[in-house]
Amino acid sequence: MMSTIKTLFEDAVQYEESLLAHHIFCLVQEGKISWHDPDSILSNIEPNFEKLESMHESNFLGLCPIKIFSLKLERGQWAFVYAKDPAEASQYVQRTVGKKPLNCHELSPDFEIYYGNRILNFRALKKEQTEFPCLIMYYEG
Repeated sequence: MMSTIKTLFEDAVQYEESLLAHHIFCLVQEGKISWHDPDSILSNIEPNFEKLESMHESNFLGLCPIKIFSLKLERGQWAFVYAKDPAEASQYVQRTVGKKPLNCHELSPDFEIYYGNRILNFRALKKEQTEFPCLIMYYEG
């Protein structure tokens, strides 16, 4: 069965792929593609980049901007934080843990971890948080 633009858009929204979702929405709004077109058409058509950038930066579709970051504190010590961007994650760790991070990397939301007595991915764990930014784990190893 052929995958459509609508299916790809719905997946992009579900998995919080903001740029892809805004890209598709922008092209549909411009009339360059329709919801029932095959998703393969996407690689052949360019949006108005200025409009796409504006939509994406303003989060026109209202997608969750929170991502998961791994911050190295010192040898063998990491903090895992949900935040909007690396700067917010670093500032939050410095404020709450009292250490300036050595680096900060965005992780895949589908990465699985052992959390309490469960194995969860970061996407599922984010749904359990009530405020952001937040520290979800401090790891020493």
